Amino acid sequence: MALEQQPRYRLGMMGGRVLRKRKQADSGEQDRDGVSKGLNRLLDAAGKSSNLVVFSGSGLSATSGMSTFSTRGGLYERAQKRFGVADGKRLFTYAFFEKRRLEALAFFADIYAEAQKAAPARGHKALGAVACLGRLRRHYTLNIDGLAESVGLATWHPTDNPSGHTVEMHGSINQLVCSECSAVAAMTPAALRSLRAKRGIPCRACEAASLRMRIMLYDDAEGDVITPEDVFEVLEEDVKAADLILWVGISFEQSASTAYFRRVRHYLQEAGRQGVCMQAVVNISDEALWNLLSSCSNTENLDILEVLGSSDEVLPLVAARMAAAAGVPLAFPTAVVPR
Repeated sequence: MALEQQPRYRLGMMGGRVLRKRKQADSGEQDRDGVSKGLNRLLDAAGKSSNLVVFSGSGLSATSGMSTFSTRGGLYERAQKRFGVADGKRLFTYAFFEKRRLEALAFFADIYAEAQKAAPARGHKALGAVACLGRLRRHYTLNIDGLAESVGLATWHPTDNPSGHTVEMHGSINQLVCSECSAVAAMTPAALRSLRAKRGIPCRACEAASLRMRIMLYDDAEGDVITPEDVFEVLEEDVKAADLILWVGISFEQSASTAYFRRVRHYLQEAGRQGVCMQAVVNISDEALWNLLSSCSNTENLDILEVLGSSDEVLPLVAARMAAAAGVPLAFPTAVVPR
C-alpha cells in the first residue's frame, strides 16, 4: 500500500464527542518529492531522535512467514475452524486454556513450528540497525515469535539482562514455563512432539506441575510467570525519556494494545511531554488509527501522526534518516519509497 495516502480524522460535537473520517479528497497531501507529508514529518523527527521507543505488533512479522491474528486465514480463523468455536479468539483466553489445556498447547505447538521457519523481515533488520546506531531505547513487542533476537535485539529481563533492547510483553513461543515455580525451559524437538501428541510435559524443577507455553493469554491467571511486573517500571522510565514513539504493525483491535497506549499517554502527561514527544502510528490500514482513537474516551490534546505503509517500507527509511543524521553509513539497505 502506498505511503502517500493520508486519511485525516477530526472531532465533531453532536450530543457528545464523535470521531469522523474525512473524505479521501481531503487527504493525501504530498511534498514536492511525492512523499506524504506525514512520512516526511516522521523522518524529520527520526533525524533528531536519540531515544526511540517502538511498540510492534503482528504487522512487523507479516512478511516473515508468521500468521497474523485477525486477518483472513489468520490464527483466529484457523482456531475457529479447528475447535468449532464461534470466535477463534476464544482459544487465546485463559478460560479456554484451563478447560482444554492439552488441545490448546497442541495448537500453540503449530505456531512454534511456524516461527521456526520464519525469517526476520526488513522491519526487524531496520530496528537492529537503529539499535546499532545507539538510538533505540527500547522495543516493546506484542509478538511472541522471538524474531527480534535474530537481528541482535537481545531480550530484556529484569535481572538476567536489564539492558536488553526487546521487551516481550506477551512472552515467547520459543519457551516453556512452570506456573508453579516460574522455571523456564527452551522448546526442544522432543517437547514439540509431546505437545503435538497432546501429552503434558512435567516441570523438572519442582515436579509439581506441567509446563505451558510462555505466552500471555487473555485474562491470564498465570500472567505473572509470563511477563514480570517490573516491566511497567521500565516502560515508565523509557516513555518519559523518549523523544519519538512508534506504534508499528498494531491494529488496535485488541484491548491490550489500547491499554498500553493509554498507559504511555499517562506517562507522557505526567512528565509534561505529551506535546513534546511525537507519537506515530505506522500501519498499512487507516483502520488502525481509527480503532485507537475510537478507544480513547478523551482525545483532547491528542496529536498522533499517521503513516500508511508497512513496517518493511517505513522502518528502513527511519533507520536511514537516523544514520544520515549521525553521519555514519547504514549497514542495512534502505527501502524504495512506494508511490
